[in-house]
Amino acid sequence: MIDFLNPNYYDVSEIPDDVPNKALLVELYERMNEQNERLWMFFTEMTESPDYKPMSAESIKPRTLRKKKAKKPAAEKPRAIDNPESEEFMTGYKDFLKEEFDGQ
Repeated sequence: MIDFLNPNYYDVSEIPDDVPNKALLVELYERMNEQNERLWMFFTEMTESPDYKPMSAESIKPRTLRKKKAKKPAAEKPRAIDNPESEEFMTGYKDFLKEEFDGQ
């Protein structure tokens, strides 16, 4: 696990003289140290903010890999047309019968 609040800094003076491509290694160490400093500043400012709230591991996963939340089924309101005793139902039923039997 990477701890951005306690980064590892690389000491360029510890690179032995007989290492091949020492100049490249020195440049890489310096760039890594600069990046560690930028990350340390970023995370320090973030965690010291009064609005800081740590994220859960679940929240940084891609949405396709997150656990699905169970949705509650929407409670359907009964409609007047579905009630066989309502006037709307009887009107619709009579229209249906009229269309069915007039077409024969």
